[in-house]
Amino acid sequence: MREYLQSAKKRFWQIYNFLTHEDELFVYASSLSFYTIFALIPLLLIISSILIVLPNFQEKFGEFRSIILQNVLPAHLELITQWIDSFISNGSKMGIVGFVYIIFASIMFFRNYEYITSKMFNSTVRKFFNSISLFWTLITLFPLVLGISFYFAFQFKGLWEEGILSVLMPLSPIIVGWFMFLLLFKISANKEMAFKALFLASALTSLCWNIAKWVFVYYIYYNQSYVSIYGSLSFVLFGMLWVYVSWFIVLFGMRICEGLNQKFYSHS
Repeated sequence: MREYLQSAKKRFWQIYNFLTHEDELFVYASSLSFYTIFALIPLLLIISSILIVLPNFQEKFGEFRSIILQNVLPAHLELITQWIDSFISNGSKMGIVGFVYIIFASIMFFRNYEYITSKMFNSTVRKFFNSISLFWTLITLFPLVLGISFYFAFQFKGLWEEGILSVLMPLSPIIVGWFMFLLLFKISANKEMAFKALFLASALTSLCWNIAKWVFVYYIYYNQSYVSIYGSLSFVLFGMLWVYVSWFIVLFGMRICEGLNQKFYSHS
């Protein structure tokens, strides 16, 4: 019995050290959170600039922005929306210095992300220009694909609200997150990955991320004691906390994906 417990304990710490990358996962999530805070406004400015030129999207931009912010920063949505709107409106008047800042913040974020994901998947880091060209293509194509998706979603909104498709509405955040995480893991890995590993890990990550978001919003809504402690700064602190939790879940999902990938390839 004692040997069994020691073996189970050893196995537990082996799994823990693998999934957390020897506890470095916590540091990596903090690092990405830091760069996300700086890059969020520039990225939103770039995405909004591309989306706003799509047909009929100007009328739906407010609804689209709300959907994005509900997932990225779900707490204190009204205050954060006003805050970000002021930054974006000021960003439209930026000069050469503002443009340089946007490029610099985006590059720093992507390079940091590239380095950390190479650790999560035990892969090689892309060369600088390959990395920049890839992520710049993604940041250009992502808004277009997202905009087209939302455009058709708005056009056929009635079909979603009526009939059999209405059953899928509560699951739509999980399904969309599933697809997005699968695509993200596939691109970020920078190596051959078993589809079953991507499929299972992205599904689990989407489920955990949506559950965490619901718990987070529930806590913010029903526990107002933090307002008396932090005051108006509470929405900033909880926004930063949610960014950290989100990155932790995403990186944890990447480690699960890498573990499943090693298992499937070893069996094959």
